[in-house]
Amino acid sequence: MNDELKDFIYFMDKENIEKLSNEICKNFYLRKEEIKDKNIEKIQFDNLTFGIYFSKANDNKERILVLKNKKKIKCGYFSINGIKKEFYTDLYFLILHKKEKDKNIIFEELIEKILGIIKIKEINL
Repeated sequence: MNDELKDFIYFMDKENIEKLSNEICKNFYLRKEEIKDKNIEKIQFDNLTFGIYFSKANDNKERILVLKNKKKIKCGYFSINGIKKEFYTDLYFLILHKKEKDKNIIFEELIEKILGIIKIKEINL
């Protein structure tokens, strides 16, 4: 990620995905269609689950915002081996990108960093 990226953490206390989505739209000026269930990338590594939202940055500054809800809430469904399961998480990342092609690069870098943290945690256990 380039030096212009700035990371922020926002703590929320919402009881369902609709209220969380409304708060995200209001605070980060996203369009409703950007935060629909089908547009949330759902990731699960062992006990770590999180959702990723993507949005084109209006101010032309790429950044990743971390959204931490007080409790896990259902944010849709995901499939594992063709079996549809409910997806619950309390952790979301909002990736603001300049160009559509940058979205995948930022996503890959984020996943690599998360996997690196998981690996460090496993080594220290």
